[in-house]
Amino acid sequence: MDIIISENMRELRRSRGITQEQLADFLTVSPQSVSKWETGSGMPDITFLPKIAAFYNVTVDDLLGVGEIRKQERLDWYEAESRKLQNVGKIPDSVALWREALKEFPNEHKVISELAHAIFYQNSDDTERYNEIIELEERILRESTDQELRDGAIQLLCLSYDNLGDSEKAKEYANMGGDMYCSRQSLLSLVLKDDEREKYNKHLIVEFADEIGQCSCELESIPWEKRHEFFLKILELIFDDGFYGFYACRVSQRHHWLARIYAGWENQEEKVRYHLEQLVHFAKQYDSLDGEYTYTSTFMKGVKGNSKSSTTNTEGTQCENYLKALTGDDSWMFDRFRETDWFKAVLKDLEK
Repeated sequence: MDIIISENMRELRRSRGITQEQLADFLTVSPQSVSKWETGSGMPDITFLPKIAAFYNVTVDDLLGVGEIRKQERLDWYEAESRKLQNVGKIPDSVALWREALKEFPNEHKVISELAHAIFYQNSDDTERYNEIIELEERILRESTDQELRDGAIQLLCLSYDNLGDSEKAKEYANMGGDMYCSRQSLLSLVLKDDEREKYNKHLIVEFADEIGQCSCELESIPWEKRHEFFLKILELIFDDGFYGFYACRVSQRHHWLARIYAGWENQEEKVRYHLEQLVHFAKQYDSLDGEYTYTSTFMKGVKGNSKSSTTNTEGTQCENYLKALTGDDSWMFDRFRETDWFKAVLKDLEK
């Protein structure tokens, strides 16, 4: 509370072009007292608060920062509720929540950014969706100086224009991003010290691995199966004890894609079986996560994760979603394996 009062007093005086001496004269105190109040090294007596508020023509609550505290509590509530919804795939509900927040806080850049990201998480490729994201995020770039919000805006603007087929605008925003060697992540990996540096770089290793996985998917000169197997080998090195935490969902996804690829080839039943069984294994591993967990592999030992903080754009579990994927209309490539004992076992395991 002390810091909020001192900051508010300082900002009120500066915004009105008033000197510390003028306020001191009005209150019949020394300029040194005013200086202490504004730096937080001292507090005005409670009897002075109504006089200071009257001098600046604000309420005592405004002076104390009570309004800002209540506002932050409200914003924190919106964020917590949104995370709960996104964690179980209720993205439309999350979008609706942030639309309500924007009505309440129409000029709050954090709310604008969260709404844009929630819209982006939705499973649809309609033009209207991307145009709304562009409108919201371009406002962030015009009005906000918060670097994290600006970075997020650049990312979504780049992806939205790309999805709309406007490659020139997508490249324009892509070029606004920082060089990877001068990024916040790369610089922090060098300057942090001791345990903090160790933990940060462990996180960075797996984040970079995830980026490599994304990049490998774009290498059109390399066969799809090689791209997926390459990514799986990288993650296998990082999670050498077999526990992948959040990244179990990434691994199960790649095994699904590989199973689909090999199902289209002749004489590859063993590979199809292997990848589907691995899909089940890692889908179950991901679904078994319940809140906070700790990695135990060589490179990630001691790093903590939390399944409650992840976002998914489907409401079902991994096992439920893959069961649908293997039995739905788009699973025709597996038709020739459906009567085998191993394929039935895969479905049964997912049903459990």
